[in-house]
Amino acid sequence: MFRILFIFLALSQAKIITRSFSLKQLSTMDYIPISRFGSRGVVNYEIQSRLINVPKDYEGERLMIPFEFFQQDKWQQAQSIPECRKQDKANRIIYQSIEVNPFEEISTLNGQLAYGRHHNVWLAIFNNCDHKLEKMFSNSSSKIKLEITIWFYDEGGQEFSLEEHGLFSIVSVLALLTIIGFYYNYRIFRKEQEKYGEKDYALLFVLVIIGLEASQNTLNFFNLLVYNSNGRGISVFAILSEVIQSVDNYLLMLLLILIAWGWTIDFINLETQAAFYLPLVFVLGIVQTIFAIIGRLLSTQTQFHMYEGWAGYSISIIYIVLALYFFYSANQQKKKGEVADSFYFKLKLFGTLFFISFPVLLMVSKVIDPYKSYKVIILGSMLMRLLNIALLVRLFVGKSTDYQRICIKGKSFLDRDKIM
Repeated sequence: MFRILFIFLALSQAKIITRSFSLKQLSTMDYIPISRFGSRGVVNYEIQSRLINVPKDYEGERLMIPFEFFQQDKWQQAQSIPECRKQDKANRIIYQSIEVNPFEEISTLNGQLAYGRHHNVWLAIFNNCDHKLEKMFSNSSSKIKLEITIWFYDEGGQEFSLEEHGLFSIVSVLALLTIIGFYYNYRIFRKEQEKYGEKDYALLFVLVIIGLEASQNTLNFFNLLVYNSNGRGISVFAILSEVIQSVDNYLLMLLLILIAWGWTIDFINLETQAAFYLPLVFVLGIVQTIFAIIGRLLSTQTQFHMYEGWAGYSISIIYIVLALYFFYSANQQKKKGEVADSFYFKLKLFGTLFFISFPVLLMVSKVIDPYKSYKVIILGSMLMRLLNIALLVRLFVGKSTDYQRICIKGKSFLDRDKIM
């Protein structure tokens, strides 16, 4: 129930971004990051602004609001400067004139950004240091809101920001592979069930995980397909995709821990173990989910992904704790012998790879160019999860696999007692 929980639009980080600010909010905000976009060439922008809920008896007036654009390196240089003096480092400052009247007229401003020959990531900032709008109205005008919409796209019409390039192609391939994988393994599951007259619950678990993975990749595919054409995507698909991915990730973790306990391999008193450890694992999953949601809510457009701060480190610590517990559990195996040792060696290898993949990806993202960190975390996590699913399929599926030779499926209860 965690990891890449971008429930509030992770893959739908639309480049058409709309934000609304009440007067109360603006009174406490000086320097407001609105949007970010990366490109290897010229970046086009369109800014639409308007005032909402202006009193009907208010006489018309004009408001000039400044927007500042920072190239990535310039923004990094400005971090040591107080907010309301950062404008000295801005690459470009533009002013938009807004009609202050009850008609909610939209003011539109278009332009282009270019800087050097190499890739650039641009950050758009609304400078509210002078607080002009709040000074125009009394405190009683609490319903008034400033609405700002910024649309970034490159000169070729590309809606994907530089750090998102390649995302659509990878998601398309993942969707196709997981759909094929689900169908293939479903057929194997049915044949196994007909042969032994009972369900292989470990394989069923894997089948559910693959099905969820195929579902979330398909939703991502259609979301990004629309995103590529309008810069917004389908937010419902994005949310559903992240919910499914969260559950999928949790089930994958749970399966590894259950198999490490000896589930479907030995006769174990699962109720005794589950009474304590399953609630603990569930709580850790919930804690990770909370960290992810808070990290997302507190993240800003100055960050390339939601795991740049404490949320990423906290989740990494939980994964490392779970990795140690998984490894410890797998080492407590009851079954001995060459085949069992071979199976548990592979299980520990594949499981540890799953648990430490996120912490490793996070560390890698800290030492590379910031705009590349998005691909490392998001695409890297997608590919690592698919790799782990493929390894689990290889571990469980097949007549001659070590798992099939040591599991209790298809054996009489007397035989099962013998192989404990």
